Amino acid sequence: MTGPKRDIPGLLKAHGITCSNPRVVITSVLFELERHIDAAELHHAVNHRFPGIGRATIYRTLQLLRDRGLVAEREFGDGLRRYEFRRASHHDHLVCLLCGRVLEFEEASIEALQEQVASRHGFEVLRHRLELYGHCRNCRENGQGAADQLGTDDSTAAHHMGESRE
Repeated sequence: MTGPKRDIPGLLKAHGITCSNPRVVITSVLFELERHIDAAELHHAVNHRFPGIGRATIYRTLQLLRDRGLVAEREFGDGLRRYEFRRASHHDHLVCLLCGRVLEFEEASIEALQEQVASRHGFEVLRHRLELYGHCRNCRENGQGAADQLGTDDSTAAHHMGESRE
């Protein structure tokens, strides 16, 4: 874990969540991983460290954490729901259509431009989400991003992932 340690039981209690051992373990592992993770990956990571916690407990805990605002649920066009701890600051995502890697970024100029556009149209933004889909550096360097090697172009790959390029 690169960030400061958290008092997981205190965090759960502060959000009105009863602190059972499985909930503390699941929340701790999710926090320590610091990445977008689906329920199956989380189940594997939790059981690698603490065997015996079932998938149903993982799913119920993720839903509870989401409903109480501790975790954000994201779906990046591939049908998998991924979860991440909510941050204090806003961030956006770069999603690789080839390997599924999700990179987070913060860019003040994009945020400022969005505010300008909304203001120009008299629009009050309550929330937004920016996800850019393409090919990550690693996939491109390994030759996976070339359309002729894939036998497809980006629009076909995007369609395969459930996204459109509109």
